[in-house]
Amino acid sequence: MRYPIALFCALIFGAALRAEYQFSAPDWAIEVKLEAKPSTDQVSTPSPQGDVKATRYFLELSGENYLLVHFVYPLAMIPGEEPALYDKSLKEMMKSRPGKVTMSEPFALGPYDGYRIVISQPRERTTREIRMVVIGSSLYIMSAEYPAADKGPGSARATRFFSSLSLNANFADMRAVDERERWRELAAGNFRLRYDAARWYRDPSDTEPGIYNLVRADQKAEAQLIIDEQPVQGNIEDAVLQTAREGADSVSVKKRGKKMRGLVQMSELQFLAQVEKVTYLNHGYFYSGREGAVQLRSWATQKDYPGVAAEMEELLDGLQIGARAPTR
Repeated sequence: MRYPIALFCALIFGAALRAEYQFSAPDWAIEVKLEAKPSTDQVSTPSPQGDVKATRYFLELSGENYLLVHFVYPLAMIPGEEPALYDKSLKEMMKSRPGKVTMSEPFALGPYDGYRIVISQPRERTTREIRMVVIGSSLYIMSAEYPAADKGPGSARATRFFSSLSLNANFADMRAVDERERWRELAAGNFRLRYDAARWYRDPSDTEPGIYNLVRADQKAEAQLIIDEQPVQGNIEDAVLQTAREGADSVSVKKRGKKMRGLVQMSELQFLAQVEKVTYLNHGYFYSGREGAVQLRSWATQKDYPGVAAEMEELLDGLQIGARAPTR
C-alpha cells in the first residue's frame, strides 16, 4: 500500500444545540455546518515518499464530538486505488480505538464514491459515525460521535451534521479535479517541469536550491532537474558529459540530438554510465541561453530501462522554457 495513514482518532469533538457555523477552508473540497467554530491543527507523518499532511478541525461540546480531517499525500492517487485506502484507513481506526463495526455501506458526495461506517465504541460507551471519501488525491474523513445511550438528540444532531455536508463547487468536475491534483509543477525562473505525481515523487531529502530530485514510484528510475539563472560557459553537452565522467567508471554516448520544446531548441543526450559495475542508461534534455540554463536528466539501470523508458520520456517532455514563473 503506497499511502501510509495516521487517523489520529484519539481526538474528540462535540456538538451544540443547533448548527450555526458554516465550515469551509482553503483547498478543501467539502463544506459542512457545525454547531460552533472548530479548533484546528496540522500533523505531518513521515513516509518514504515524503510527509503525509493532515489538517484537522475538531469540536467538542456537551459530550458529543465532531472531526474533519483532510489528508494530502506526496504521491497522487491513480483511479481505482480508493477502496484499498478506505480499507487501510478503517483498519487504522480500529487499531487506534477498538470497536465493533455495526454498519458499512457506500456513500456518495456528488460524483465521488466513499463509505459510511458506524462503529460501536464499548469502552467509551459511544456511537461513532464516519464518512470517508477520496476527492482528487486527497482523503477526507468526517466523524460524529455521541453517547450510545443517547438515541435521540445526539443521533439527530449527527444526522443533521452529515446532511449538511456538501461539495465545494470548484471540485464538482471529477475529471478536472483528478487532472489538477495528479499533474504537479516545479518552476523556477524561466523554466518549469510538469510531471505526473502518481508516477514520480520529490525526494524528501532535497535541500539544495535550484536542484530537484525525482524518484519513480517503484524506484526503478530517478531524475534530476537543475536550474540556473546564468547560462553555462561553453557547450552544455560537453559540460554534462564531463560531470558524468567525474562520477562514473566509464561513460559512452549513445545519441546526440536536438529537441524542440515550444519555440526553443534543446540538446538531447542518451549515454551509458557504469558505476560500481552497474550500467545506467541516462536520457536528458539540456539548454543554455539567455533565459539561463537547465538540465533535466532521467536514468535507470540498463536492465530496468525498457520497462520505464516511456515514462522517463514523458517526464522529459514536461520541461518547458517560457516567461518567468514564481519559484516553488
